[in-house]
Amino acid sequence: MKSKIRYTRSKSFREILGYSHDNDDQADLGLSNSNFTASSNSSLSSGEGSESPSNSMEQMGGAGATAIAANIPPHHHQSQPSCQESFHGSTGGGLVNLSFWGNTSALAGLPQRQWHFDSDEDDDLNEADWSSNVAAEILGTLTDAEKKRQEIINEIYQTERSHVRTLKLLERLFFHPLLESGLLSQEHLLLLFPSSLVSLRDLHGTFEQKLKQRRLDHNYVVKNAGDLLAGMFDGKSGEELREYAAQFCARQQIALEALKEKRRKDEQLQKLLSKAEAHKACRRLQLKDLLPTVLQRLTKYPLLFENLYKVTLRVVPEDTSEAEAIQKALESSRKILVDVNQAVKTAEDAHKLQNIQRKLDKSTFDKDEFKNLDLTQYRLIHDGSLTMKKNPSIQLHGLLFENMIVLLTKQDDKYSLKYLHATRNTEVNNKPVSPIMSIDSETLVRQEAADKNSFFLIKTKTSQMLELRAPSSSECKT
Repeated sequence: MKSKIRYTRSKSFREILGYSHDNDDQADLGLSNSNFTASSNSSLSSGEGSESPSNSMEQMGGAGATAIAANIPPHHHQSQPSCQESFHGSTGGGLVNLSFWGNTSALAGLPQRQWHFDSDEDDDLNEADWSSNVAAEILGTLTDAEKKRQEIINEIYQTERSHVRTLKLLERLFFHPLLESGLLSQEHLLLLFPSSLVSLRDLHGTFEQKLKQRRLDHNYVVKNAGDLLAGMFDGKSGEELREYAAQFCARQQIALEALKEKRRKDEQLQKLLSKAEAHKACRRLQLKDLLPTVLQRLTKYPLLFENLYKVTLRVVPEDTSEAEAIQKALESSRKILVDVNQAVKTAEDAHKLQNIQRKLDKSTFDKDEFKNLDLTQYRLIHDGSLTMKKNPSIQLHGLLFENMIVLLTKQDDKYSLKYLHATRNTEVNNKPVSPIMSIDSETLVRQEAADKNSFFLIKTKTSQMLELRAPSSSECKT
C-alpha cells in the first residue's frame, strides 16, 4: 500500500521527524529513538564528545518510543507539548503501526520473497552507453559539448535507476524477511525502515520512469530535461522529497548501531542478514552500506545538475528556459540536502542530550533554579570535551546552547553539575564559578593569544574567569 500524505504548507523539522503536539504532558524520554549518535558537526567534539549508543542497546526493544523535547529559552521550564513518534499511530499506547506496508499479518508463514534482478542487469548493459542507441549519422552531427550533455543526462537516469533498485531491494530483501522472522522488535524495525521508504521508492520510481520515457521520446538524444528535474525537486514534489528523506535518515545511525550489537549476539539474525547480503542484487554491499544511500543520493544531485547547467549554457545558450529550469532544480536540490542534514543533526543532538541527561548527577549543585534542569529541553549548538588549563585534572564536557553555556564535570561515563574553581588552590579570591552561564552582554569569550587551543570565559559582573582548553584550535574558535 502506498503511503499518501497531503501537504498544504512547509513543515518544520519537528514535524518532519514525526512529532505531534497533541497534549501538554512532557514526552516520556525512553530509548526507542533516543540513541542517536553524536553529530559530526559539533565543533567542540573530540573522541569523548559522544556517548556510545551500545550503552543502551539492550533497551532498544522497549515499548515506548521517545521524543525530542521542545526548544525553550533557558531558565524557563514550563510544560512542553508532547512529541510522540509518528509510528505509534493515532491509537495511542506503545503499539507500532505498520499499516503503511500493507497487510503485514498476511506475510506470516509465507516463503521468503526472492528478488529477481536478471532482466534489470541486462537492461543496464543495453542502456549504459547511450550513444549505442543513436544512429551513426545523427551521432556524427553532435558536437563534443552536446555529447557531454547527453552523457550527463544519461548518468542522471542510470544512477536514478540504480537508486530505485536499492530502495526496492531494502524493502523486499531486508524489510519483509525481517518482519516475517520476528527477530527484531517493531520499534527497531521502524528505526531501520521508516514508513517513508515506501514513499521514497514511489517518488524516485516515478522520476525514473519520466526520465526513461523522455529518452525514448527523443530517440536517446534528449533535447530538454530541465522541466523533469525542476518538477522533481521544486514545488510539492521537492517538499515531499525533503520530508521523506529527513524522516528516513534522521534516526538511521542509531538504528544501525543497535543492529550491529544485535547481530553480534543473535546468531539467527546474523544468518538471515548474511544470506540477504550475499544475494547478487546487493553487489557485495551489506545492509549498513545500503541504508545510507538515501542521503548519499541527495549529495550527488547538486553535482550532476551543476555540470548539466554549465554545459547547457554552452550548447544551447538561446534556450534560456531549459537553463533556468536546471538552475531551479540545482538550487532546490542544494536546499533539500541542507535541510535533511540539519534534520539528521537535530536528531543526533537530541540523542546525545538524552544520554547525558540520563547520566547527570545534580545532587552536588544546590541552586534551586537548576535542580530540575533538563538538558533535553534546549537546542544544542555545539558540544565537546574541555579541560581547566590551570587544573587539568578536571575533565569537563561543554554544552553550548542558544542562550547558555553548561560545563559538566566528567568522570568515567558520568556527568555532574558542580561549582568550578579557576585554579587548584582555594584561596579567598578564587571564587567558585557556576557551571551554568547565561549568554548575555556580561559574558565574554576571548581566545588566548599564546595558546591557540585555549580561551577565557569571563563573567564581567562577578569578575570571574575560567581558562579552558579545547582539543584543537579549530574547536576552540567555535
